[in-house]
Amino acid sequence: MKLILLDADMLVYRVAFACEQETKWDEDTWTLMSKESDMKREVVTFLDNLKDKLDSDIIVPVFSSSSNFRLDLWPEYKANRKSKRKPVGLKWLIGWVKETYLGRSLPNLEADDYIGIMSTEDPENTIAVSGDKDFGTLPVTWYNPLADCLTTTTEEEGSKYHLIQSLAGDAADGYSGAKGVGVIGAEKLFEKKGYTWNTVVEAYEKAGQTEEDALLNARLAYILQNKDYNRRTQEITLWTPKK
Repeated sequence: MKLILLDADMLVYRVAFACEQETKWDEDTWTLMSKESDMKREVVTFLDNLKDKLDSDIIVPVFSSSSNFRLDLWPEYKANRKSKRKPVGLKWLIGWVKETYLGRSLPNLEADDYIGIMSTEDPENTIAVSGDKDFGTLPVTWYNPLADCLTTTTEEEGSKYHLIQSLAGDAADGYSGAKGVGVIGAEKLFEKKGYTWNTVVEAYEKAGQTEEDALLNARLAYILQNKDYNRRTQEITLWTPKK
């Protein structure tokens, strides 16, 4: 029976938003509310379905820490999300899931990194669960509940996708990649010139940027693996290209 490592950030946000209810009290007054019982029910239903789908009842919900090492690299990382409204009851729901299902987190790491570290430590006996496409960079078995898709990514496939992300950037996470190069353009460029760090650097320099810009984007796009994290000291080894 495999260990399921669940991106609980994704779960609580989606559940909390789904359970919001608008109420119109009179001709002038609207309120937005949620019921704790509804949120509990949605979480339990999701987890029960996940257990059936992946044939395991060992689930560890993983949450992001309030601190994030990527902000030390790039203060604008995910800055675009700060202005977005959080769903009603989110803070309560996070606490309930952590207490009920023994949710975990590690200082200075996102949920993605914690899952990446754990799943690459024992890829044969773990399944990463998230709707985040960045999990395609990890050489693990990954279930995307939004697409209902279970895949096992090889190390080569993960490395290739990381290079694509490094070149194309990710607007949702606040880093833009090489100017004028999107995902499709990046894929075409790699197919033509090869999936190498030199291809990435050349594209950045052609766009009037530098290798330092390329390295920053690559580090922001990279999900930590077991080899990148010292559990005793909590030290992080930043991604470095193979040349």
